[in-house]
Amino acid sequence: MVGGRVGSGNGTNGTGDVHAESEGVGTLALRRGGFIAGYPPFEYLELNKADQIFKKPRFGLYLHLPYCRKRCTFCFYKVYTNRNALPMEEYLASLHKEIDHYASRPEIRGRTVNTIYWGGGTPTTLSVEQMQALGAKLRESFDLAPDLEWTVEGEPATLDPDKARTLRELGVTRLSIGVQSFNEALLDRNGRSHGVQHAFNAVQMARANAFPVINIDLMSGMIDETPETWDSTLDTLLTIRPEHVSIYRMEVYKNTLLYAAGFTGPGVGGIPTDEQELVQWHRAVERLEGAGYTQVAGHAFILKPEHNHWHRVDMWTTGELLGMGVSSFSYMNGSVFQNSSKWDEYVAGAREGRGAVKRSVKLSSRGIMAREMVLGLKLFKVDRPAFRGRHGFDVVELYGTRLSQLEQQGLLEIREDAIELTRRGRDYSDMICALFYLPEHSEKRFTRFATEEELEDSSVLTIAAAPLAFEPAAAPIFSAAVPAS
Repeated sequence: MVGGRVGSGNGTNGTGDVHAESEGVGTLALRRGGFIAGYPPFEYLELNKADQIFKKPRFGLYLHLPYCRKRCTFCFYKVYTNRNALPMEEYLASLHKEIDHYASRPEIRGRTVNTIYWGGGTPTTLSVEQMQALGAKLRESFDLAPDLEWTVEGEPATLDPDKARTLRELGVTRLSIGVQSFNEALLDRNGRSHGVQHAFNAVQMARANAFPVINIDLMSGMIDETPETWDSTLDTLLTIRPEHVSIYRMEVYKNTLLYAAGFTGPGVGGIPTDEQELVQWHRAVERLEGAGYTQVAGHAFILKPEHNHWHRVDMWTTGELLGMGVSSFSYMNGSVFQNSSKWDEYVAGAREGRGAVKRSVKLSSRGIMAREMVLGLKLFKVDRPAFRGRHGFDVVELYGTRLSQLEQQGLLEIREDAIELTRRGRDYSDMICALFYLPEHSEKRFTRFATEEELEDSSVLTIAAAPLAFEPAAAPIFSAAVPAS
């Protein structure tokens, strides 16, 4: 403020004049006085904001249950199939100990849990008794919200009437069934351990137990998929009409059985090319939207707003997550941390009550904003006023050049209320999100060309491709190979 005074921390005016010039602060007249007790001056405090003082972000729990009957050929997750070498009972005992470890911490004790997610692996490989014990452990250890969303992933052939009934009795509200295809030959060709009839049976059991939301996972671009087989799978899906649909686009990573067998990527060994897969993807979007579904994320479609996956929404906006189990990730208090991905290290740490966290990073304020931007765009839209209210910055002030480039290429729209991906931008949401990494993160991200040993390396991986530059006169971010829509 030109010619103004500096207010003191107790609300009185100080005696030191600070004359601000157009280029910055001018001459400082040094004299006694103007004791500052805090910041900002109390006159700037707003009335009637007491309800926000102790407000916590929404909070979710993730439990990794890594056992499977067999490893799918395209799977790159941390899973185990040999329960004799790595006993499930010992793992679950360690998971119970880890729950005890966190439930006793004052930062977590009494905090309301809004979502629970059991992922894998295949959580439905657990027995009824194991499911009941784990569910009871969570209920006695945490304060679960009355409107809790509780998701469990299930492989169709591992689900039976007793397990389905048990999950619903525990309070599970969302059953996610990993189908991938409704074509028997394609399931076999792509290494799935269930058949089409198993999928039908799983849906029937889910309906019989009145799960509020049933999700079906499909995968576009599987080996030997054709427009005809894909359309047939979509026909069956729309006949079932689940509340939520997830369609993941086939990718081949270096730590998969497919890669080891020589299926190194699109166009190899019957895997559709990127162009062929994009046609399949657009066909799915067209048919789902035509049947009344709304696309809410790059891979997700819902029938009604209440069918949205709130665990995903929380984790990709402002929620916090506590992950438990081998290799699980967490995000709390501005820190990202991960448990050890080695079975023996995880089991030993959890069993001994000292936790199993192996690595972590504390995000700066810039890092927190970048995280919200990157993950928020995975939901297609970042709310500008809400972002500014949380951080004091407008996303356009932070990322103006990049946003302008993307808008010029027809990939997003800049509005007063939001930054939102266009229909064309949705096809490449993950590529677009990566453009908002901080400079110190722009050359380091998950890459398909990674072995499990490399992923374990705390140095993180260097992406093979050169990072994309952002200059006012830069060439288009995407090459001409990206088709316009």
